[in-house]
Parts: sequence; structure tokens; C-alpha cells
Amino acid sequence: MNFKKVIIILGIIFFIILLVYIFKQYNSSKRTDVSVPILLYHNFVTTVPDSDPDNFNYINTPESFEENIKTLLENKYSIISFNDLNDAYTGKKELPPNPIIITFDDGYYSNYEYIYPILKKYNVKVSIFIITDRIGQEINGIKYLDWNNCLEMQNSGLVEIFSHSKRHIFYNEVPARKVYDDVKASYKQIEEHLGKQDLKVFAYPFGAYSNETVRTLKNGGIDFQVYDIGINNFKNLNKHFIKRINIPCEMTGKEIIEEINSLQNSIDSSN
Repeated sequence: MNFKKVIIILGIIFFIILLVYIFKQYNSSKRTDVSVPILLYHNFVTTVPDSDPDNFNYINTPESFEENIKTLLENKYSIISFNDLNDAYTGKKELPPNPIIITFDDGYYSNYEYIYPILKKYNVKVSIFIITDRIGQEINGIKYLDWNNCLEMQNSGLVEIFSHSKRHIFYNEVPARKVYDDVKASYKQIEEHLGKQDLKVFAYPFGAYSNETVRTLKNGGIDFQVYDIGINNFKNLNKHFIKRINIPCEMTGKEIIEEINSLQNSIDSSN
């Protein structure tokens, strides 16, 4: 290859990189300065126990969840999915007013038994982050989803199924390459049972991450990484630093809205 051809090839590569940069900057400039809160639920029980080892942070009741949904809808919140968020991020569509995302961690059977009927009743989209090694199991008296449950919910168009890891361990204590292997294995299981997943979102167990794991998963094809507490701003959204708001037992819809407003006000005052 002569020198002239090398210059031409380098010029073409530079031009492509420049176009990609301009496109990203254009999409960023179009993103509106709006909050995107993401709510986090876990397991659901019909009777709240007198005591709880996790201080009632990871259980809730179906009645409380339905009240939360009704209150959010009555207050003009638009419940969207991660796919909707990604489409808005890439410029394929605009975000609706007051966007909010509903998520569940771990993949408990109660999400199917109690919550799925509520989703159908209100036509609400949610995302469930499953621990793939626990699918179809019952551990310490707690039942987890099976693949048929997941497939039925996914096929309804109301539920996205994403990875909450293969083993549910502290991934900040594991070499980044091993984290990548585990997440890749979890998505392999998901795709074997639920079909190809065009969007891959990963929620870190315990929110435990390292800068190296974030970088490795980003380079390995994970589209969103979820691992912090707080609220997201769409204008400067970092897809690999997604925050959520944990909803403890029987937190009311009004309290959720107050928490969202408080987090937003704290961001506004710091700017």
C-alpha cells in the first residue's frame, strides 16, 4: 500500500469519527433538561410481618404498589420502559411529560403472582432484573420466577426482563473480567429462554461496582448499568451510571412524589 492510499484511508477514518462525534453532540443538545426517576421494588407479601431483618426495605404489599401506580398516573406521570428511554436517548423518539421507570430486582414469583395483574389492569410497563441462577427455584421459603412466567410477561409487551447477575454476589470484589463473564452468561440464559434481547441493561447486586467493572461492561456491549441511589437528569444522562429510588414497605405515592421533588430540588440548588 502506497503513502497516498494510507492518507486517504486515514482521512476516511477521521471523517467517520467526526460524523459520529457530531451526531452524539447533536443528540445531546436535543435532550431536554428533565428528571427521569426510576423506582425500585423487590418482593411482595400479602401480610406485613411484625419484624423484618432488612428493616422493611425490600418487601412491599400489592395494595401499596397499586396505590403508588394510581397516584403517579393521577399526577400525570408517564410510566416508560428502558427501551423508551434508550429510543429517546438516541433521538428516535421524544420523552413524554414527567417520565418515570418502574423496576423490580431479584425476580421473585410475587412479581408475577401479585404485580403482573396490576400491570395489565393499568397497562403499565415495568422492568424486572432477574438473578438467572435462581430462576425456577425456592430458596429459604421464597419462590422465584420460572422461565414460563418471564416469557408470558415479556410477550405481553408490559415487562422487560434484564440481568441482575448470574449469582447475586458483590461484583466490586470480583475481577472485572469475571464480572463480564457472569453477566454474559446471565444474558446467554435469558436469550436461550426469552429470545434475542436487543437492549441489555444490568443492575449490580447490592449496587456494588468498581470503575473497572463499569468500563469492562460498557466495552462488552451492556447498554445501561444501574448501581446508585438518586435521580437521573435526561440532558446529561450517563447510561452507565443509572440511579434509582428504593421504595420501602408501604411508602405512599404522595411520599414517592415528595422524594422525587426533594431529589430534584437538591440537584437544582447545587447547579
